[in-house]
Amino acid sequence: MSPQVDEGPLISDATGMTDQADSHYNRGDSGSQQIHDQDDTTLMNPGHQAASVKKKKGRPRGKKSTAQRGPTALPRNRGTGFEEYFADPPMTPDEAAEEKLEIYAERIQSCIRRFRARRRMQGDQIRYFDEYLFLGGIDTSGNAFSGLDTSDLKDLTPAQRREATVTDTVNGACGADDRFYNGDDEHWSVDFAGVAAGLFSTSLGQLTGFEPKKTESLIGLVENFLRYVLLHEVCPEYKDNIESALQVCNQARQEWPALNQLTAELPGYFNLAATELFSSVAVGDWSFLSFSKPSSYDPKTVFLAVCALCDEDFTLDEFHQDRVEASKECTYTLEVTRVEGPCSLTLDKFASLLIEGSDCGVSPVGKVFFKPAIIEDEWETPSMHISPQDANIWVYLERSLLTHVMPKMKMDITLVELNTGIRFVKTIHRIVPSFYTFLPQQMMRHYKQPRDDDRPAPSVHDTGAEEGQSTE
Repeated sequence: MSPQVDEGPLISDATGMTDQADSHYNRGDSGSQQIHDQDDTTLMNPGHQAASVKKKKGRPRGKKSTAQRGPTALPRNRGTGFEEYFADPPMTPDEAAEEKLEIYAERIQSCIRRFRARRRMQGDQIRYFDEYLFLGGIDTSGNAFSGLDTSDLKDLTPAQRREATVTDTVNGACGADDRFYNGDDEHWSVDFAGVAAGLFSTSLGQLTGFEPKKTESLIGLVENFLRYVLLHEVCPEYKDNIESALQVCNQARQEWPALNQLTAELPGYFNLAATELFSSVAVGDWSFLSFSKPSSYDPKTVFLAVCALCDEDFTLDEFHQDRVEASKECTYTLEVTRVEGPCSLTLDKFASLLIEGSDCGVSPVGKVFFKPAIIEDEWETPSMHISPQDANIWVYLERSLLTHVMPKMKMDITLVELNTGIRFVKTIHRIVPSFYTFLPQQMMRHYKQPRDDDRPAPSVHDTGAEEGQSTE
């Protein structure tokens, strides 16, 4: 093992040389004249010069210098590190050896510390990154040394100084807090893709409100960190998993805008017409006032036109005899398996449709096929028995809505089935993307470690025990 060298004097000298070089660079061509004038002032009034130097040294600095922020810190004149064409500089041999030889917990902890130094995260980005690390089982609350001044750390070795000033802790084994990663616990595993999917599934909407700029900032931050981990070969044994996490970032960037657009455009004219004709409106269903309809909209016309152009002859015959009614209404949790758009023949039929006495156009419809599924969350979901006839469910949706539907999307949906076999959507309670993942770490957010308490539990015999005042 090589002896450890205190880097304090080296950092101080480097800081002084950097400040001197920057000062000389900023003077430009007039540097010689300024130095000459300064020398004359010093010769004439040396006491004034000494007082000026003393005053400058005693001036408090509001921000840490580059040297104080660590040897890999990003200089302030080089942007934030999130620019499109930003590239990390080469590592020193010692940095490369440290990242490759340490065990995973120490490697990823050093990686996070260096990433924070090499990127200038501000405002919401800090909250996004802390949330990402928390869902990954990393403690971001800091440690006992995080509030000390740099002068209090002079007696520590460089390695001890890095450990003392770190704010993100990865417990390799025997973690002190059950909320975070424990390398010895069989219930914890390293899964970059799972953590990214969990963040984009639940926390993204809460943190950004699905505002486009904030959403892109969060996704780009996670993507930037994953590429940093790959570039520095922090954990080459998980390379495939990290690449899968990058694919999840692309999925989130594509699916969330489509899903939000789908939610805004639902339910479509056909499902709205069927609901108005064959089902009663309940609290929580779509409002007929909030969905924009043409002035000449007629639910009966829309329903019969779709049935006629989609070859639903049996439903048409029963409708003319006034025998069509709702036979079953049920709420399902379903997963999209296939999206079938209207064929060219069907498109031609809808394009040539002309209804006498009405200028309301009817949009062509396609089919969405589902299978039973489960959307996991913090609640215990009992298993439901699905009949064979419900194993393959499909509904009609307008072509404009089908463009936003993707396979493996899941939704809590209320369907109404007519006695002729047609199902229509009454309401959709929740839609989640195809990569939806619920992490149990979400439930540990407000968890507190149990501790011994000698106070008696409250009871009818001791009513004051709840407030810590025993009557005995």
